[in-house]
Amino acid sequence: MKQISYIVLTVLVFASCSPLQKALKADNTAYKNEVADQLYEKGKYKQAIRLYEQIEAKDGWLPNYQAMYYRYCKAYYNARKWEAAKPMFQKFNFTYLTSPNREETMYLEAMSAYEMSEVFTLDQHITYEGIEKFERFLTTYPESQYKADANAKMQELKEKIERKAYESARLYNKIGEYTRDYNAAIVALDNFLLDYPGTVYKTDALFYKFDSAYKLALNSVYSKMEDRLKNAISLHDDLISYAPDTQYKEEADRMLERLKKELQQFSSK
Repeated sequence: MKQISYIVLTVLVFASCSPLQKALKADNTAYKNEVADQLYEKGKYKQAIRLYEQIEAKDGWLPNYQAMYYRYCKAYYNARKWEAAKPMFQKFNFTYLTSPNREETMYLEAMSAYEMSEVFTLDQHITYEGIEKFERFLTTYPESQYKADANAKMQELKEKIERKAYESARLYNKIGEYTRDYNAAIVALDNFLLDYPGTVYKTDALFYKFDSAYKLALNSVYSKMEDRLKNAISLHDDLISYAPDTQYKEEADRMLERLKKELQQFSSK
């Protein structure tokens, strides 16, 4: 027991005398910065951040602290603390307009938002912010070494927004079974196609727009049924015209036959 107590005491004494602990207790800003930089270079970002935070609290953002704040921002980023890194990079880029690191820090500001972007089913305000930051970065540095990656990341964020928009429009078709409001589904899918004319979900959207019109027609009152049957048939034609070999073709053709059969009752008018 005595040996164990001695080991524990030794560890505690050593920890209390470590460079980090000394620097945290020191009043000398230069010393804090020196130790923080050493920890940063060793990849001990969270420890370095503790010292950089003390310097920021004591002295604020001074012109001669540019190099320190560059490492401070990157320490947050490298520690995967995106929520803290994003506003830090933003402040750095606003404060140090002529920094030789500004191209990198503007890119990392956008990357912080990219890393924070949620899956498409959740709120996408950070995704929109990331797109805006990448666009601003590419406008500021059109020939940047990060150009290819920035474009790829921005496209990925845009595709996430597009996926959410499609799924939101598609939802109206899904809940139509309960709401019987297939008109809302047609409008939502039509708006999606107008907003994203080149979407990879175009075939899907055309099918579910047709499906919504099909269900609307079959569940219509007699006075509106003929026009709605004809409209649904035209939407079938739109689908097959755009994607002749679509995975939905067999199902869509069966639906078409049902529509034509229902339409026959109006042929004797």
